[in-house]
Amino acid sequence: MTITKIISAMTGALIAVGLIAGVQSGERVYAQDAPILYQPNPDSPIGKRNAKAPAATGEFDFVIGDWDAVITWTPPGGQSQTYSAKWHNHWIVDGFVVMQEWRGPYLTGAEIRAYNPSLKQWVGQNIYVGGQWKRTTAIFEDGMMKVIIEAGEDKRGTFLNRETYYDIEKEAFKMKSDRSYDEGKTWEQGRYSMVVTRAHD
Repeated sequence: MTITKIISAMTGALIAVGLIAGVQSGERVYAQDAPILYQPNPDSPIGKRNAKAPAATGEFDFVIGDWDAVITWTPPGGQSQTYSAKWHNHWIVDGFVVMQEWRGPYLTGAEIRAYNPSLKQWVGQNIYVGGQWKRTTAIFEDGMMKVIIEAGEDKRGTFLNRETYYDIEKEAFKMKSDRSYDEGKTWEQGRYSMVVTRAHD
């Protein structure tokens, strides 16, 4: 993939499922309310992880591919709603970096993830429609990938958003979210969760 194509893919993208805040309390949410503009595989190839990359880079192998996601969103004091999204994840930068493209009826975007051997963790950036960026970090422990997205904000103030990917299998996995208003000292249940299954169409 050329640099031009990578930049083009990022510009119209957002990943981080944690960016579902556009759904407001009391709103009826259905996937068919808005189309999902999905980039087909030939335009965004999977690629391969580089054999020379740090061994820990393989921690994100589980997410590579195309996925169908069902998100459950629960607004404060509101009724839970569900909707669907598409998720395409592939290797870039000679197989050292993961690019994740999220395409839903309400939000769309991408995240770039790279493993930092010195920090022994993943570092990344989310790109939002409109050009807003958010920094992320991630670690893999106890069979789960934990991603922290910085600079969340609501009426209570700024918060960290943590997504935990668990029950990871070849064809499916799950994700739950938590948030912290005190820089990670304490956590409370987040607004959304997700069930992801591998797409075969």
